[in-house]
Order: sequence, then C-alpha cells, then structure tokens
Amino acid sequence: MEDCESVSGSGSVCGFTALNPRIRLLISDLDNTLYDWLSFFVPSFYAMVDVAASELGVDRERLLDELRAVHRHYGSSEHPYALLETQTVKARYGWATPAQRKEILDPAFKAFNAARKAMLRLYPSVSEGLRAIRLSGTRVVAYTESVVYNVVHRLELLQVLDQIDFVYAPSGRGGLGSVLGQPPRRPLPMHKIRLLPPDHRKPNPAVLLSICREQDADPAATLYVGDSLIRDIAMANRAGVRSAWARYGAPADQSLWHRLVRVTHWTEADVADEARLRNECRDAKPDVEIDSFADLLRAFDFGTIERKSA
Repeated sequence: MEDCESVSGSGSVCGFTALNPRIRLLISDLDNTLYDWLSFFVPSFYAMVDVAASELGVDRERLLDELRAVHRHYGSSEHPYALLETQTVKARYGWATPAQRKEILDPAFKAFNAARKAMLRLYPSVSEGLRAIRLSGTRVVAYTESVVYNVVHRLELLQVLDQIDFVYAPSGRGGLGSVLGQPPRRPLPMHKIRLLPPDHRKPNPAVLLSICREQDADPAATLYVGDSLIRDIAMANRAGVRSAWARYGAPADQSLWHRLVRVTHWTEADVADEARLRNECRDAKPDVEIDSFADLLRAFDFGTIERKSA
C-alpha cells in the first residue's frame, strides 16, 4: 500500500510501502542533490568574468566566448582556471608561466571565491541525513560527472567530506598540474577517491554496477539518489538499484540556467544527445520522490540493525 507522509516537517515522501527496503550502500549524486550547484556557480563565474574583463580591458562578451571555447576543448564548464587558457590572456601574457598568470589575475579568482563563499550551501538536512545514514552502518559513496578536484574541494568547504566514504569522479582532461605547471597546494585525499574516465557521462549503468561490485554491495540493497530523472533515475533503473528522486534540486531561477548555457561546454551534438535521452528515458520513475534529503531516513532502512517496532 503506497503512502505519502510528512517527515519531521521537512516535506513528503511518496511511493514507499510500510515494509521499507533495507539499504547497505547509498550512492549519492552531488550537484543539485547535496547542494545547489547552479545558484552558487553561475554568480561566482560571472563575478570572476566581470573583474577579469575590467583587468584585461576586454569586452565581456568576447571573454565569455573565449571561455566557452576553453570549456568545449576540455568537455567541462568547470575546467580549473579556464581563464588562464583564453586567447586574450595568452596573447597578453604569453611571456608568463601559468602560475604567473594566475597571480596576475588573482583579483578575478578572489571574486569567484568570495561569491562562492557567500552562496555555496548544503540543502537543508543533508549534513544530518548523511551523518545518520553512516552511523547506521550504511556506506556512503558520492558519484558525479564533475571534475574530481572541484567536487572534493566543495565537499571540504561544505564540511561533509568526512561523511562520505568514497568519491567516484572523473579526473578531467588536464588537471591542475597541466594548467598551473605545478601540483595543487592541497593534495587530494586519494584514499577516498576512485577516478573515472575523463569523458565519463551518465546515464551509463555500468559505473553504478561497478561501484556495487567494488563496495561488495548487492544492487537490490543499494540506493541511488539524484536530481535528474533522465541521467540519475533512469540510470539507477537500468542498473537494478533502488532510486530516490531529489525533486528539490530542480532549478528555481531560469535566468541562471540561461547564463550557464552561454558559457557551457555543450556542443550541438551534446544537445542532440540530451534530446535523445529525454525521449528514451521519458518513462523513468523513481522508487521514491523526496522533498528533503532527510526524507530518505523515513523511506528506507539503513545499516544492518533491525528496526524495532514501536
């Protein structure tokens, strides 16, 4: 019998039964599932661009075009220090090393960091939910398409990296070493990281199944939570794992979306592929729909301890 109940005032959980599934492994998407990526990244990026355009004395739209070209070259809208690889910067500072260019354009990067500090926030109940799930004995894994350096740094800033056992993420086509000519100042916690191919894209179910194998988890006792019905829920369905749709992750401000599209790495082929996926995955349905991360605690049993009856 289906139910739809309020969970500690946090929202509703729909589509689960009184006999909640037991979950040994939680695999969570990151962007727009644990935090609002669009609302922090777009304002931060444009804050950087505005300062850089002023410092360089170049038209803002021209700089946006050049940044989009760099993003497309690397297949990522978050390529580290993409600004350093724009044509304007290369022409202006061809004599300088990448590290020297970074120092010259430090005001622009500080503008990005300041905006990110002001706007990057976990969604409500994420920290508490992750902590409770791990304390139950369930292993928590993060799985994302975003470049590993960026997501690990975000998780550190948000102070939830300790609540995640492993991070599965692509290395990116050219890491910080190739950009700056030197290793990053903060070494990555490699004991937590599992690198995926640089060109990895969802919704390939093979990656979810490989995570289950590596974590020695039965797919039937694995839960995947994500914000995209097309790339997250459809992938979970194909892999045979349980799924939760974080419908709170839908973008609220469409103007931010249009500003992202202006500089995104997506090509015409990517747009066509997205349309194909929407058609193929239009019937994707999650096991549950959640309005808050902590709703998972109501919809599923986590860990190995039997839940006692009231």
